Amino acid sequence: MKLRQNARELVLLELAGTGLLLGEIRYNKQTETVLFAMEKSAFFDLYFPCSVSFDQNRGILVHPHVINAMTTSSIRVQRSRVTYFVLERDLAPAIRSQYVALLNQLIGKGRQGPPPDHDDNPPDGPSGGSTRVVNLKRPGGKKPGL
Repeated sequence: MKLRQNARELVLLELAGTGLLLGEIRYNKQTETVLFAMEKSAFFDLYFPCSVSFDQNRGILVHPHVINAMTTSSIRVQRSRVTYFVLERDLAPAIRSQYVALLNQLIGKGRQGPPPDHDDNPPDGPSGGSTRVVNLKRPGGKKPGL
């Protein structure tokens, strides 16, 4: 059984030489926590990194980072380069809403932002489509040959 990254959390981090980045960190909630992924692992992936800046007139601004022009999935961050990080539950709601709006605009998903314990596993059973029952009788009633 392959373990999948089935939980995600928004995180603000200060990366040496890059500045403030805001993005999603994904992890497997059966085997680790977001704190484990941020503190103990040597590397972690940051999905859709955005830069965070402050403007005197407009306040906090979240913009897609130039890295997004070069990649479509994620960037790998070396833990030793992270000066500090702030988890989603401690972020200002304005920062989170700007990030979700950017994500919806650029990626085109109708994502509302899952709670930190969101599970991406599909529900069990059919999802409103046709039934998945397959008739195993052979045509013409023939028995398989020996």
